[in-house]
Amino acid sequence: MKYILSLLVFVLMFGSAYAQRNLPACLGTNTLQWNFCNGTATWPNGQRYDGEWLESARINVVAAEMIRKENDLDLEKLIEDIKKWRPTAKEKKVAGEFAFVFAPSDQQIGKKGSGGGTLESVARIHQTTEGGVHRLKELRKIGRSLGTTVIALLGDHVEGNVSQNGRLQGQAASDLGLTEQTRVARRLLMSQVKAFAEISDRVIVPVVNGNHDEVTRQVVANPSDGWNTEIASAVQDACAENPNLAHVGFRYPESDHQTLAININGTMLGLFHGHQSRDPIKYLSGQAAGQTALGNCDVWLSGHYHHFKSMDIGPRFWAQCPTLDPGSAWFRDRTGLESPAGVLTMVIGEGYDPRRDISIIPASR
Repeated sequence: MKYILSLLVFVLMFGSAYAQRNLPACLGTNTLQWNFCNGTATWPNGQRYDGEWLESARINVVAAEMIRKENDLDLEKLIEDIKKWRPTAKEKKVAGEFAFVFAPSDQQIGKKGSGGGTLESVARIHQTTEGGVHRLKELRKIGRSLGTTVIALLGDHVEGNVSQNGRLQGQAASDLGLTEQTRVARRLLMSQVKAFAEISDRVIVPVVNGNHDEVTRQVVANPSDGWNTEIASAVQDACAENPNLAHVGFRYPESDHQTLAININGTMLGLFHGHQSRDPIKYLSGQAAGQTALGNCDVWLSGHYHHFKSMDIGPRFWAQCPTLDPGSAWFRDRTGLESPAGVLTMVIGEGYDPRRDISIIPASR
């Protein structure tokens, strides 16, 4: 800390001394390009400045010891703990005509916020997965014939490193590097797959990418190629090596597509992250008018906006899923609001009203 403060004082003293030296004359008439020179400028309102034109930069100085303490995360222990985790609720594997949908969205593994960092995010995901298993058990007790479980991954699985021009990979915004984020996310997804595979006749994992899942923004990239699909693909490879998980299947968007439409027990389920439009209803209306696969779905799920919202669209139904991220102090200070964390669950199937059993599994921050 003493070293950092000494360096800051030295920089300020040096800058002050430099500014007092004789500087060369400014060249040209564009004042935006004048740096470390002497010049005179007059603005249309009559304001005039004659003197030194310098350059400034805003910096934040944080003690190195503080950064190390905040990011003191034992990644190997965390991954080992995830591998050992099992839900306490036990249920027999059951066949049935309808499907239980468990839809985690905007998990943003690696993000730091008002609700903590990665450790707290892992706890929320375990908490809601346990809640999802309990919810499935409750629905079966009241007579719902549920043989299929759908783990719908709606995007922004990790914090990533492209959103906001990469600034989110700074120490104040993230406590894991990108490859560490995907490593933790893979372990968490595998724990969710195992939890539902033990009690379901069939498990389907449909996946779409979100804006945080983008691999790059430097060049035009295939939107179906992102971190969410990569995480799911790795888990799919692991499932293929385990005969006990042979009833687990994965579904991905076609190349050059951001959305997915899939038939789940007679109901066409459409997934899109939600960053495609500020007005999802207008967006879906356009998809329907264009007769796309997404536009022809019966039920739509999206995320991105971090809060739960739903609407009937004629005979069809759309729901916006809540977030599982650590929250945003910036959004809270800007609006006074903060979105409650949780996971949407529902029941779908041919002839079944999706509104009947919709529920939010809450998560604490």
